[in-house]
Amino acid sequence: MKKTSIVRKLMLAIAMLPLAVQTAQAEEFGSFGAPPKGFKVGYQTAQNGVTLIELVPQKQTVEDWTQMVTLQSMAGMKPGVEQFFGNLSASWQNACPQSSVNPITAGEENGYPFALVMLFCANNPQTSKPEFTWIKAVQGNEALYVKQYAFRYEPTKAELTNAVMHLRNLRVCDNSAGHPCNKKGK
Repeated sequence: MKKTSIVRKLMLAIAMLPLAVQTAQAEEFGSFGAPPKGFKVGYQTAQNGVTLIELVPQKQTVEDWTQMVTLQSMAGMKPGVEQFFGNLSASWQNACPQSSVNPITAGEENGYPFALVMLFCANNPQTSKPEFTWIKAVQGNEALYVKQYAFRYEPTKAELTNAVMHLRNLRVCDNSAGHPCNKKGK
């Protein structure tokens, strides 16, 4: 049986919650930024309006990784970032008995609500390794956009700074004046 991360399973489960999934009507655009240097696409799927891409370092796989970046776009999902993180937090803590969920910041970017949360699992029951994950979610009008950066070890300060810089690159915009796709919005 393949080992998969707790976060991957939880994110997929939350994405499949019975929320009115529909095709995006507006020209909303989620930009995730460039992948981290030295990363490759390890897994990719698109189904029922949910797109999931997992990036891992070049010589690693989605089953055996030390760092992973996950990108998600969930068309029609409008739970809001608070509800999304509430659901994710409950699932995370059920899956990992020695865990914590730490909100970092929340607010608006380019007129859209966003939040950044850090999840910690002292000992992932599936891998017997720790897991440190930072997740940024932006609630667009047409979709929920999520980018996460995970480590299976405690990252150094430089690695954490790099991860947070990559999360900052998640931007959402559309063709309206309130959410422009310019240098600030894209």
